[in-house]
Amino acid sequence: MTYSLGRRSRQELEGVHPDIVRVVERAIEITDQDFTVFDGIRTAADQRKLYNRRASQRDGYNRKSQHQKQASGFGEAVDLVPWINGKPVWDWDAIYKIAEAVVQAAVELGVPLRWGGCWGDVPVNELSGSPENWVAAYVKRKRSQGKRAFNDGPHWELMHP
Repeated sequence: MTYSLGRRSRQELEGVHPDIVRVVERAIEITDQDFTVFDGIRTAADQRKLYNRRASQRDGYNRKSQHQKQASGFGEAVDLVPWINGKPVWDWDAIYKIAEAVVQAAVELGVPLRWGGCWGDVPVNELSGSPENWVAAYVKRKRSQGKRAFNDGPHWELMHP
């Protein structure tokens, strides 16, 4: 089945960096899991609300989110949430399928991305193995540091060389 971005997803991409938009547009063409662009640009106030709910590690003011307008003039992050039975569903099996498509699109287009499912300093474009393995390695790394992993599977952000 071939999917396409809906009106709401297109609206969420307004103000998002063109490189990320290209990746999202390619990913929806090749994925076998439909998704919605749940969040593109956020205000500082919106970001603070997510921080207060512990849904983000960035407060929007002292530590800006990549969803907020950056020096490039664009937001440099998107949240891609599985679309199942007509609604957004946070389901890791579906998120992994989306991750495979996003990584394939990012590699094809040469756009370096960081994934919130496995936060790291290396673009996912350069990782080998599966998204499931990346998440497991990230969780293991955080635990070995005595820290809690913050898995944000829907989150994708631009990495600068």
